[in-house]
Amino acid sequence: MTQIVLVPAIVTTATVSSFAAELGAHLEQNDAVELDVTEVADADVSCLQLICAARHQAERDGKGLRLAHPANDAVAMLLERAGFLTDIAPADQMFWFHGDLPQ
Repeated sequence: MTQIVLVPAIVTTATVSSFAAELGAHLEQNDAVELDVTEVADADVSCLQLICAARHQAERDGKGLRLAHPANDAVAMLLERAGFLTDIAPADQMFWFHGDLPQ
């Protein structure tokens, strides 16, 4: 069974540790986790770092981690500002945008 985890509206260096603990617990207890980023309105690179680290940990542990919906505008703009969209790998494009880059 897949566990859906709502990413908080604010994920910054000041708040990321509590979300990291929550996400870690969900990944430990479930074989698959879907992150719902639709409510994210204020995030910084710590949010991206956490999601990327969780994604790699899930792969190492043979678990699934994906986004329930393509990245919303706030997350897409953060990905752009952080340089994640420069020469984006197909697997990353699938993860963040379900295949279709934002226009």
